[in-house]
Amino acid sequence: MIQPPSPLSSLEISGAISARVIHDLGNLISGIIGNAEYAQHAGADTDSREKALAAIRLSANNAGKLLGQCLPLHQLITREAFSVDTSDLAVAISDSSGLAAGWKVAINPQLTGKVFVQPRWLVSAVWQLAREAATSTGEISFATGPIPFPASWPVHFSGNSKPREVFQVTLSYRADQPLFLNGVLISAERCGVLAVQELVQRMKGQLYSRPKPPGRQEIHVLLPITA
Repeated sequence: MIQPPSPLSSLEISGAISARVIHDLGNLISGIIGNAEYAQHAGADTDSREKALAAIRLSANNAGKLLGQCLPLHQLITREAFSVDTSDLAVAISDSSGLAAGWKVAINPQLTGKVFVQPRWLVSAVWQLAREAATSTGEISFATGPIPFPASWPVHFSGNSKPREVFQVTLSYRADQPLFLNGVLISAERCGVLAVQELVQRMKGQLYSRPKPPGRQEIHVLLPITA
């Protein structure tokens, strides 16, 4: 039985998530405070006061959604990370109850190698990406092998320019617009994507998106194979 190494620090994981969401939360809170002051000084102008109150409700709801998406990821990742068979990870994702019924999962029986990851985190990350794709149908597939084009790899990985092979989880779905391009979100509401992106980088992996005409999108989660 494989003995897991030291767990990731809760502080490190909290920092990875908060680094991406704290700016958005700050903007939402500033909007709430500003509109509250505006409503306070609206006086007899009922229309202006109602507009300010509506803006406060909207900002408060968006802040709640932001926390609601990020906190489950935080709770799942703050456990141990260890070497896991890629085939076991594929089965865990396939069995995830978080995926919509319309999502199909195809497991390649030829998966080989291990990745260093906290399994619950990876399942949660894939579920979050599928949810934010805002579609009830899609396909998830798995592969192991060389880095797929057009992904690149940071030089800092283990002192090498590129790892030899990766574990790839691909989400394919029908949509006209991707969730993100080159690390930049298309919609500010997709805060879960940012959290997943930070956590993938924490595991020395990558997350990227590309269109697949006609009218399809693909998201790729790549993790380096360690053994």
